[in-house]
Amino acid sequence: MSGLIIPRTGWYLTLGLVFGMLAFMRSNAYRRRTGSSPWHIHPLVWGIVSIFVTFLVTLLSVVFVAIFGTVLSFLAWSPRGQSGREANMGESEFRDTPAPSPVDGVGPAQPAPPVTVLRAWLADPTGRHELRYFDGTGWTEHVADAGVISADAS
Repeated sequence: MSGLIIPRTGWYLTLGLVFGMLAFMRSNAYRRRTGSSPWHIHPLVWGIVSIFVTFLVTLLSVVFVAIFGTVLSFLAWSPRGQSGREANMGESEFRDTPAPSPVDGVGPAQPAPPVTVLRAWLADPTGRHELRYFDGTGWTEHVADAGVISADAS
């Protein structure tokens, strides 16, 4: 983290010096034109105050990022998920639990239905027909050519 803060801090401090010089130059030019500085504050004071404000904003931004980053890391970290991942490296994070009742408090909880497998008309792997029906476990004898369904004889 310090590797990121130091370059940014240097960048902000450099900008602070630039803004301080610009504040001095603008207020000095205003003083030469009108005979008095804005709000009767000396141009050198404007420059020093600009540098100080930039230092203060830099310090506050570093503190804010440190605090906000720490809070976000605590919110993102889940003790339940971390301990379970190391213990069950090969297992799924989801366990087989019964599904909740459709209406809370009415009847026993029903188990989740089994996962359905793909059942569809797909391109015929043998190449003899356009489509062949896959029933989820294997290819059937049902085939289709030009929209006409029939049974494969072979």
